[in-house]
Amino acid sequence: MIRFVIPAYNEAENIPRLLSDLAPVARELGARVIIVDDGSTDGTGEVIREHAQDMHLAVVTHTVNRGLGTAINTGIRSALKESSDDDAIVTLEADTTSDLSDLPRMLELFEQGNDIVLASVYAPGGKIIGVAGWRLAASKSVSNTFRYLGGLREMHTLSSLYRVYRAGTLRKAADTYGYLLVREPGFAANVELLLKLFNAGARVAETPTVNDWTTRKGESKMQLKPTVLAYFRVMAAHMVGRIQPPPVSPLAEATAPLGLPEPAAATAIEGAPAGRRAPVTQG
Repeated sequence: MIRFVIPAYNEAENIPRLLSDLAPVARELGARVIIVDDGSTDGTGEVIREHAQDMHLAVVTHTVNRGLGTAINTGIRSALKESSDDDAIVTLEADTTSDLSDLPRMLELFEQGNDIVLASVYAPGGKIIGVAGWRLAASKSVSNTFRYLGGLREMHTLSSLYRVYRAGTLRKAADTYGYLLVREPGFAANVELLLKLFNAGARVAETPTVNDWTTRKGESKMQLKPTVLAYFRVMAAHMVGRIQPPPVSPLAEATAPLGLPEPAAATAIEGAPAGRRAPVTQG
């Protein structure tokens, strides 16, 4: 079973195309879609309901904006409640920049035994279109820094949201870290989560992707200064060992049931029915 987790904040302009592109893919895969409306003020939730079509879709609503990392945390935990350990959880951008044509290759690598599959714009054959030079340089610097510090040198893009996760890998990590599974509320959460899972022994693979920003509407939600500071926090946490799983950890044992409460301000609204570091792999 496949579950899409899509954090969304003020994406009303992009939701119609997102759901139009996603609907046939979700139907073919028999997948469930979970969108986390992270305190949007532009009517994102209403637009989602208007364009839900016949997908098995649920909206989880934060009453205030909490940030991308918190939305990822909420979405993952919602998906884990109904996922088996070998199910796939796919995180997507809400702004239509995640290329769904790459998903078959990502799922193929997943079925080969990889626990995380990254869509990589910096892998050979990947690229970003329509992004300001400073942002491209900053993104590449982040990925290169954590590639070397985190031991993921064979990977090329560590900060992207578009990924496939094995549910059992996430569940074990959630049991280990509790609600500190994703500490960073903002964009640095993607690197933080990847490092935690990799340090816990997850097998990681990547496949090249083209990220076309000319297809999206609206402005980027990323704020430069808070994001840079957040990456420094993640780097410091990694250097002092806080990213590592604790010595006594469910990551080394059988998966335990997830029994953590939902965030107090989050409510689910149903939409239309329907160890040792493991090797990394390039695809």
